[in-house]
Amino acid sequence: MKKVVVFVIVGLVMFGAGFGGGLLFGRSMAEKQSAAFEGKAVANPGPTVSIGEFTSNLAGSGRHVISFTVSLETLNNPKAVELLNSPGWLLRVKNEILLIVKDKVYEDLTSAEGALQFAEEIKRTLNSQLPEIKGEAPVVRVLFETFVLQ
Repeated sequence: MKKVVVFVIVGLVMFGAGFGGGLLFGRSMAEKQSAAFEGKAVANPGPTVSIGEFTSNLAGSGRHVISFTVSLETLNNPKAVELLNSPGWLLRVKNEILLIVKDKVYEDLTSAEGALQFAEEIKRTLNSQLPEIKGEAPVVRVLFETFVLQ
């Protein structure tokens, strides 16, 4: 009988130690994860300029068409918005986007990665063509409002 009581007491102590250790470990991991989420600073979006809808045939074999609507996120500076809304620069921007899309093939744009690379190429090209504002490129991000491949 004494052996059974000793085994039960030892078992309860081991269970308690394991359970308590698990709680402490879990709590410390949860604090680390919440601290990781709290520490991330996210920049607020800047002003956007709607460029319009584009429809174009794609290069390569096959009869594929792309239709998409683009907005440009600009620097948080009124001059950037004013620049992109001026008729002359707006026409140049539209022309550059059409020239870029004409060289794309269907397979380049079927994945999310391909669409992101396309957006980055538009941004890079536009920033090389547009004048800098206070030493910075005016286009921060290219945003697709719609994106359809056929």
